[in-house]
Amino acid sequence: MSQTTPPTSPAIQNLLREVLFSPGNIAGRENCYDRFEPLRKSELNPIMTAQQPWEESGVNWGSVFRSEVDGKFKFFYGAHFPGAQEGAIVIDNAEQGSNHCVMCYAESDDGLNWKRPALDLHFQDQFPGNNIVFEWASYYNDSNSVIEDMAESDPQRRYKMMIFHIDTEDDDLNGNSLFVSPDGLDWTATGTILPSQDASTLWQDKSTGHYYAFLKDRVGSNRSRMLMHSADFENWSEPEWMFIPDHGDHAGTNFYSQSAFPMSGRTLGFLNLYDLTTQTTWVELVESGDNLRWTRMPSRAHLLEPGVPGTYDAGGAYVGLAEPVLVGDDYRFYYYSTPIRHDRSDAEEVAALRPSLSFATFKKNRLVGQQTEANGMFTTLPFVCPGGRLFLNFHSKGDVRVAIQRPGYSKDFEDYALDDCAAVTGDDSHQEIVWKNQTDLESLKGKYIRIKVAGSNLVAYHASFES
Repeated sequence: MSQTTPPTSPAIQNLLREVLFSPGNIAGRENCYDRFEPLRKSELNPIMTAQQPWEESGVNWGSVFRSEVDGKFKFFYGAHFPGAQEGAIVIDNAEQGSNHCVMCYAESDDGLNWKRPALDLHFQDQFPGNNIVFEWASYYNDSNSVIEDMAESDPQRRYKMMIFHIDTEDDDLNGNSLFVSPDGLDWTATGTILPSQDASTLWQDKSTGHYYAFLKDRVGSNRSRMLMHSADFENWSEPEWMFIPDHGDHAGTNFYSQSAFPMSGRTLGFLNLYDLTTQTTWVELVESGDNLRWTRMPSRAHLLEPGVPGTYDAGGAYVGLAEPVLVGDDYRFYYYSTPIRHDRSDAEEVAALRPSLSFATFKKNRLVGQQTEANGMFTTLPFVCPGGRLFLNFHSKGDVRVAIQRPGYSKDFEDYALDDCAAVTGDDSHQEIVWKNQTDLESLKGKYIRIKVAGSNLVAYHASFES
């Protein structure tokens, strides 16, 4: 496989602040609507498929990230293979206990061509040369979520994992167990178990080093999402609801999994919606300003849909495989693709296909924003001006102007009105904005301001302040 790496956009120097034009940051609008860019599935999909006897179930839930240590793409994924264990239970319509549930490791230089290193750490007599890095005798292990923690001072705890486990002998071990490792190969339990069902995700905010566990539980019979957080990976908050079905949903709406990632001063996430009426999943965008309070987008746009019946992701595109990875000017978002609907009733239709690894892309800083029709405009929530110069990420065939306003009733600051602004047009992710008598915002530094953007048939994604 090969893929041309697009050119990298100009580096932003001395960034002071970014403002994402996402719905949660918008205060006022006229002839203006939220803008979402659908994720673009790669023509190379699926990029890693089940090939080994210990991957009989397919290439399942896991985590893909690019190591900050060696630059390699690393993929920790789940796999099942026959091997009866004591007892059996039914989890989400499927009997568990007749298979071994393990975690495997693969790596890649380009994120497209994957190698399974011959590690022989587990089941080496049964499967010589295998890449299994974790096993735990049980009914069930699922949704392993792995991070590389560069803020960790102890090298023995560089890698961290959360994995859902149902134990055959000790009910106190049921839930999402936390593990640490120096290399991602040798794992040690921390003794912490978070209360949850399966389909859960571990995320670290790299700006603070704090950890967030996105967990699954149910409101009635509907799968819903909980949040726990920790500053040290040892002491965790009590669970709080993140997403439960509301008046805009229906009785078959379920929230299955999710991911999180920073973008232009906000935290965004991809959320799986699982619909019982079709037994498939799709992906919505969610956002937060503080990593604790999360909202779905007002339009609840579908950013990633399942494929048509008989294809590699006809059953759904499941998120939770870590943050998108920036390659050139595109983000790659890896997802778990399955041809089989959740109830498995159509398995015979895709007997030759099994769950696999796939990815979709979106342009850097161009996932969500605002769009105008005719002559429209929008204003942001107030924030403290950091000073510096202002740059706009936008595209438009007509003139675009920016005003800097006072909060409250939005009176323009002197010299920063729309009429003072030098109009810009075209397609630019880093267009400097200037005014007749002002080339920067140093005179407003420390004051509360809001940004007003106006133009005809304009799409604007975010603004940045730079020194």
